[in-house]
Amino acid sequence: MSKSIAVSQQSQQLHNDVQEAVKSIMGATQLKTSDYNRVLRSALAATQKVVTIEIAAGDLTLLKKSGYKLCFAKKVGTADYNVVWQSYDAYLSNNEFSWTPQYQLFASNVFKENVQVKVSTNIVNIGLGQTSTLDEHGLLSPAVTGGPDISMTFVNNYAPIHPGINQLSTGIDGKQVSTPIYVAVDQVVTGNTVLTPVETILVWFEQNVQTSTMFSTSRSKAIEIDLTFDNTAGRLYEGGQWKTV
Repeated sequence: MSKSIAVSQQSQQLHNDVQEAVKSIMGATQLKTSDYNRVLRSALAATQKVVTIEIAAGDLTLLKKSGYKLCFAKKVGTADYNVVWQSYDAYLSNNEFSWTPQYQLFASNVFKENVQVKVSTNIVNIGLGQTSTLDEHGLLSPAVTGGPDISMTFVNNYAPIHPGINQLSTGIDGKQVSTPIYVAVDQVVTGNTVLTPVETILVWFEQNVQTSTMFSTSRSKAIEIDLTFDNTAGRLYEGGQWKTV
């Protein structure tokens, strides 16, 4: 079995597991809201990805003195990483960053390097295997079932524009936020665009960078972490080098 087929099958299975849990919940008409939220959180936890970043004492001191931030980016399709998903200056010796497959779709009029993402349309919640349409007035519709099970489909009935994706993450500070992981570098014309999140992230240190900043050049001393077949991973930054732990 090829790696690409195996990745697709696993991603589809993860999506199906969450979907079946939600269907089960929705069928229980007497279920309390608190119980619904608890079961949904449990279902999503099954697909949670967690990365632990350790930083050696000497490196931590040097990075902090030089004003470096700990940065994360997320892969979408075969495109290069192009948005700073999160950047932190309050990192410590041990830092945990996690995410779940909860997405939002939007579109932007521009992609410009070293500028923070500017959302031009409304934002809609969307899941894998769902589709949202940008109508002729520039309004995104609520997501409906349709399209590949491991992707989100953006239907453009408006004009050339840059589709984008937000994803929910829990930062090293323990706060949950939904921020951009991707904006199409090139405008898409009218028609369907399939967007496929990939469970691979980029981690690096950088000065003077903010969350949601768009970029198109490679990051210095970055490490790529593939969690396609795992739910957890750990890396150590020591002596200016990345090591697996």
